[in-house]
Amino acid sequence: VKLMKENRIDPKLNENNIKNKTIKEKIFLGLIVLTLFFTLTTFVRFTYNLLKLNLLPLKYLVIGFIVIAVVLIPMVVLICKKNHYVLKSILIVLLVGMSSGCLFVNDYLKSTNDFLSKTQNKENKLVYKVIVKKDSEISKIENLKNKDISVLGTDAATIKDHLTFSYNENIKTGFIDLVHDLLDEKTDAIVLENGYYMLAIEEVESFEDDTKVIYTFDLETEEDLTAIDNTEIAVEPFVLYISGIDQRGNISSVRGRSDVNQLLVVNPKTHKILIVNTPRDYYVQLHGTTGLKDKLTHAGVYGINKSIETLEDLYDIDINHYIRVNFGALERLVDVIGGIDVYSDISFNMSHIKGRHVEKGMNHFNGREALAYSRERYAYTTGDNHRGENQQQVITAIIDKVTSSEILIKKYTEILKNLEGTFQTDLSSEDITSLVKMQLSEMPKWSIESYAVTGRGSSNYTYSMGTKYLLYVMEPNMSTVEEAKGKIKGVLNED
Repeated sequence: VKLMKENRIDPKLNENNIKNKTIKEKIFLGLIVLTLFFTLTTFVRFTYNLLKLNLLPLKYLVIGFIVIAVVLIPMVVLICKKNHYVLKSILIVLLVGMSSGCLFVNDYLKSTNDFLSKTQNKENKLVYKVIVKKDSEISKIENLKNKDISVLGTDAATIKDHLTFSYNENIKTGFIDLVHDLLDEKTDAIVLENGYYMLAIEEVESFEDDTKVIYTFDLETEEDLTAIDNTEIAVEPFVLYISGIDQRGNISSVRGRSDVNQLLVVNPKTHKILIVNTPRDYYVQLHGTTGLKDKLTHAGVYGINKSIETLEDLYDIDINHYIRVNFGALERLVDVIGGIDVYSDISFNMSHIKGRHVEKGMNHFNGREALAYSRERYAYTTGDNHRGENQQQVITAIIDKVTSSEILIKKYTEILKNLEGTFQTDLSSEDITSLVKMQLSEMPKWSIESYAVTGRGSSNYTYSMGTKYLLYVMEPNMSTVEEAKGKIKGVLNED
């Protein structure tokens, strides 16, 4: 006290300084605890999602964790031991920044995990429509009590479980018989799966104008996908079927005509990819059927298996895996990435978008326009043959746009969100990540070749529509089919 008085130090002021210092230390201690907790939980979540995705090669994981340990451990030690508040503050800010960066990357990892898990959902919800004549007095499902309803024999039991009221059931063996029962007024209503309904709209003149849908319901079914096998796709050659169905909506709730039929023949040993296009109207024998042949596109109405098995018969190959997308996927993807640029070899007016003119040369397309360009055939003398080339152009333009700019990084989660429900595959997460790991580990340069089988346009009767309708079909040019077979076997068998 005597010294304090001599140096004129106020005891109360010194006591306050000690208290302030204690409070300051407690605040810093609290910040340190919170920072360390935040850092720990963030890195645990980051590590969990990274290992769950299993995307990076082992050498990259080891290097990454060593770098993180070398940076983090000294920072944590310094924070806990050093009394320098400025240094501690800087270290806390750095830790929070690193943790925030991990949170950002963690969002990417979680989005990828969620997306991959949803694409492998094999449970399909098939949409059924109850249809009556346009001029019918029946306007709602309740009006069909004790009325005549025609259904396909394969659907009769499940439909009866859903339509719980009493009605007179007429069972038919073919979808076209159902259509004519209604049009010829032999029944009050019919029940069609949405794929058949879309087929009737396209192939039966005035069907859409002469009928109305009064009720829609879902029936769950589980597809037995024969394409699934145990091929190690990062090591062994494989064939991947890309099927683009002609309907929008959730991929798990629709079947439809397969308008895009591309085979990707991939050899990871030689780093070669062969893309084989088969026209939608190719006149082929649907697998498991006899008698009339049919358009390849109609195979999709009976499910992905029918398309796979029919193409296996045509090319004498085994298809190992498939990717199934609907038209909504293309539209959304192109819109999210800001459109694509495609070269057209002629000028024409789009058939599917009234008033949209395409110039000869480079054209910028949004999602709707890219889809219309992919579907265009009437503008070309070679029809369906040229449509396949357009589809390959659009696929290439999307890949170029995504891989040659920062769009994939900036729009990654938005791309996955917009593709949700429009994309389905039998490839497992392990299959997909093994390919990515191989690419990251070896960084090989892939050689890509495209080939399209051709044919001659004609009219003929089809398995799906029977002998009442002459439809446009493409008679296969078997010499091009044989050439495709040789190219496929060449890629698969090359070491």
